[in-house]
Amino acid sequence: MSKNILFITEQTFKERTGASNNIDGKQLFPMIKVAGDIYIQPILGSTLYKRLQNGIVENNLNAYEITLIDDYLTDALIWFTMSMLPMSMGYQLFSKGFLQKTAEESNTPSRADLELIEQKYKSMAEFYNQRMIKYLQENYTLYGEYLNYGMGLDVIFPEHKAYTSPIYLGGADNNKRSWLNQSISSGAGASLPLQVSYYTATAGLTTFTVNDLVGNTTISAFRSGLNKIITGNPTSDTAYLTINNGVVTLPTGDVTLAGELFTFLYR
Repeated sequence: MSKNILFITEQTFKERTGASNNIDGKQLFPMIKVAGDIYIQPILGSTLYKRLQNGIVENNLNAYEITLIDDYLTDALIWFTMSMLPMSMGYQLFSKGFLQKTAEESNTPSRADLELIEQKYKSMAEFYNQRMIKYLQENYTLYGEYLNYGMGLDVIFPEHKAYTSPIYLGGADNNKRSWLNQSISSGAGASLPLQVSYYTATAGLTTFTVNDLVGNTTISAFRSGLNKIITGNPTSDTAYLTINNGVVTLPTGDVTLAGELFTFLYR
């Protein structure tokens, strides 16, 4: 599948930034894609990022994914794109090499001016990225790929800090998932941290036991990255999983696939 998939259109970009309608979309599209790959993908993680791309291509985004794109991702992507345009549009590659563009009836800003403009827009974008991070942390059960991002050398794990810093913050990576293990702020068992348990199924199972869930409260369940509703009663609805004291039962008539991954949050 082509990865030239954009989360915003040329028209949306121009309407939200006040950019001139005379700007050629061919100049915008590369920077929109690069801004998404470099700045948005690390916030979502590559697994959720690709899921949103696939959802756009296949036209099967769910309501939560649309909310994420429309209310959070779009703002961040627009201003990250703006932060990349001063340099990309101020200089262009010709047959003679890179040349700085000039204008007949206006003054061309200096390189220092361009860098200042770039940083201003980037700081705006980082604000929206941080806002998106907080939203995902609060609503992680709605986005299975955000938590269940898989493993592999090419997998980008979700970042949990949007702001860049020139100062080395030693050991920051050790706390990437620390938000998940924070104590629940209210309700029964408030002092207990959330834990994660994984179960890889063999083929043809209708029920199985997850030892970590025995004697504990299951908060959320994911099947192959898709969030499932937890019930204690038998059901034929594939949107549900029946869980009773660690025993997981699939909907009536359903069986597991070989290597199918189940993820559970519990306390």
